Amino acid sequence: MHPPTLATHALENFNTSLYFWWLAMLRCSKDYWWICRQGGRCEDARLVRIWEMFGDIHTAGSVLPWWQTRGTNLFDSPQVEMEFVTRLIGQLVLVTDKNLAKAMPDMLCLAIPKQMTSQDLLLIIAQAWDLARVRGEHYNKGAPFKLSSVANKSAALVISAYRLSLLQVAVDHAVRGDEMYQWGSYEMGLHLRVSPKSKPRNRDTLTSARKKQANIRTIYSQHKKAAADLIANVEIGIFPCKDPVPHVRRWTDRQQRELDHAVQSGAWQNAAWLQREHAFMLPQSSFWQDGGYRLTAREQAIGMIDDFSQLRMPFLEPKRKRKSKANSHLDE
Repeated sequence: MHPPTLATHALENFNTSLYFWWLAMLRCSKDYWWICRQGGRCEDARLVRIWEMFGDIHTAGSVLPWWQTRGTNLFDSPQVEMEFVTRLIGQLVLVTDKNLAKAMPDMLCLAIPKQMTSQDLLLIIAQAWDLARVRGEHYNKGAPFKLSSVANKSAALVISAYRLSLLQVAVDHAVRGDEMYQWGSYEMGLHLRVSPKSKPRNRDTLTSARKKQANIRTIYSQHKKAAADLIANVEIGIFPCKDPVPHVRRWTDRQQRELDHAVQSGAWQNAAWLQREHAFMLPQSSFWQDGGYRLTAREQAIGMIDDFSQLRMPFLEPKRKRKSKANSHLDE
């Protein structure tokens, strides 16, 4: 187990990557939840393989222990998958293959000044790690699971699709009398800002207002389908991807009946699901300590969903901008 400071830093790095959203979308999969409940008993070999590799992500406690025990082996740690610049922060130097007496697979070798204190060393390595995630080139050929190559727009859709999935659960469990109880695709799309240019304005004509509402409903439906497609692909180990997934029978008749009953009885995505999801994926969040418990049920739901938007997302920045930021860190 890593020391607390390094463990926290590892989680911070994970939270800024698309790997974080890989796990988040997998936790939105009803079939993956069910295979965890079934102990791996499933007729779809593709889903069984994912369960064997990712494990029971619904009993892991929080994202940090899962990442430490499973995630780094699935995706490779940032240090292994990144090509560091030769000279790092604080006089650390990367030892290349040609300078090693023998090859050391899956290891990152550093030359460390003797006079450096342990405290400074931990801090500098953490900074170098974070820098490498931003400016390094990904070399994850040996990783069991690799991110699909996507444009920034497609990556942004992942976050929107996930937040949409959370909001849909919150709306489904809203109580009568709550404003959210009446929300449909327009209201949810408006809150999620799926189409900022379609936000209604006081000066809009009736025709213009209706056109904007229709546009928001349409884009919301597109994002909802994207969420379903992303989940279908993540169930077979491909992410982020929206390609059609060939249907394969997964459950025996008895398993399907039991699954249907579990869903109908509220075992899957019940009223407490959103809070559990928030606690699992964002264990470092200060939402509740900052007064979240004093909010109304609707405000709590909105606050938890919006909390996911506060994460740093360097993968959405143009590569040129990322490199510029990395260089500015080196100059400091």
